[in-house]
Amino acid sequence: MTNNWSDSNWGVLAQRCMVIVVALALWEFLPKIVWLQKLSAVFDPFFVSSPSLVFQRVVDLSIGSESQPAMWSYLFDTLTGTFIGVAIGTFLGAFLGLLLSNSPRLQRVFSPFVAILNATPRIALIPIFVILFGPTLTASVVTVVAVVFFIVFYNAYAGGCSVPVQTVQNVRLMGATPGEIMRRVRLPYVIVWTFTSLPNAISFGLVAAVTAEILTGKVGMGRLLLNSIASVDATLTFAVVVVLSVVGVALVTLADRVQRRALHWWERSL
Repeated sequence: MTNNWSDSNWGVLAQRCMVIVVALALWEFLPKIVWLQKLSAVFDPFFVSSPSLVFQRVVDLSIGSESQPAMWSYLFDTLTGTFIGVAIGTFLGAFLGLLLSNSPRLQRVFSPFVAILNATPRIALIPIFVILFGPTLTASVVTVVAVVFFIVFYNAYAGGCSVPVQTVQNVRLMGATPGEIMRRVRLPYVIVWTFTSLPNAISFGLVAAVTAEILTGKVGMGRLLLNSIASVDATLTFAVVVVLSVVGVALVTLADRVQRRALHWWERSL
């Protein structure tokens, strides 16, 4: 039994495009209605700009202009902090998740401290990072690590703890040491669960890097947002948000493909 066209992949894609077109049209034309402008600031072009102006500003950010240099150096700094922080945070989170899932004693000792640190808003720690490292790449990387670490840690910890008890008991009866159990039994589970957290880790890592740049004034896309706020330039603000959204979607899509390919390779190697 075949599905209707509206339920097919092309139909769903067409409906999504229609939603985008309608949303952009409303954004473009509603703020031009005078009585709506008086009704709320949401409809004031000064505060919400328009898709056409935002598109032109994105083009200006891409090629540069007399008043605005190209964004690529800013974006490079943001992505550098994101990638380094995600890599370090993923490794540390997976490693600690593996250790704690393999040792009941370490679980009892360190679990409360991990929970306390996870409950602490990371944004409140950024001023401390700035004091320690200054408005530098290091401060951005540490901020990303502080965010990504817990996302990966809890996934890795859950993966290590998901090993069936009977499996652990059987390998112990065969003479396996705790280190061998950790490497040969729990590690494959931890790796799989770590890869499943990769898309979330990189998306939150990008948010953390931009937030750190906003609060520290470090060069990056966050600096462009600060400049737009200081100059009360709504068009620039929306343009930066659009660029970050596109970059975020691209990174998450790439991370999802890496995750699927890595899990497929890992399953075949077992």
